[in-house]
Amino acid sequence: MSASQHTHPDPRAWEGWETPPGVPGKGLLDLLAADAAGRATAMLAGSTTRTEDPLIDAVRLLASASGTPHTTQAAQLTGIPEDDLRRLALAYRHGGTAGVSAAIEATPCGPDEMSAAVDEVHRRRTFAVGELSIDAGTITDAGAGVRLRLGPDGRWYPFTLARRQWWPANGANASAGAAYQAAARARSLRRANG
Repeated sequence: MSASQHTHPDPRAWEGWETPPGVPGKGLLDLLAADAAGRATAMLAGSTTRTEDPLIDAVRLLASASGTPHTTQAAQLTGIPEDDLRRLALAYRHGGTAGVSAAIEATPCGPDEMSAAVDEVHRRRTFAVGELSIDAGTITDAGAGVRLRLGPDGRWYPFTLARRQWWPANGANASAGAAYQAAARARSLRRANG
């Protein structure tokens, strides 16, 4: 074969390549690769936080800026509604894995701890409308649109009512009173911003 008859592959042929069915797209592969690199870096630095819960791992990915666009696909794959996944991702941004755990289900606590937390909240309530609702590890002030849930790390996680759903707010604290104030501030800001 002469040099003039030898054909070279088109170096730009890859641009027309399409992802085969069942293979994740480039955006999802980039997300997974970046996550793996971040986890490896944390592991080598000795600061890993392992979880055996696939839902929390998925939420952790969705909570990242590059993970947000994959919420619809995650909802289809998991059967969990998109709004629920958005709430869990927000919980992760505010409180990490413990925040997600609190958003899924409050951690029960003993009667003395619960009583002390309720007393703290009573002292911090400025505009009391109605009674507090108390359940295992949960304090709800429906009149104020505020709820607290105890997380597995011993901190109280604040939530605010919006669109008939409880949305995580920033300000988790070992003090139920401080967490209540954080939730009340978040609720006021949400109302002010419309």
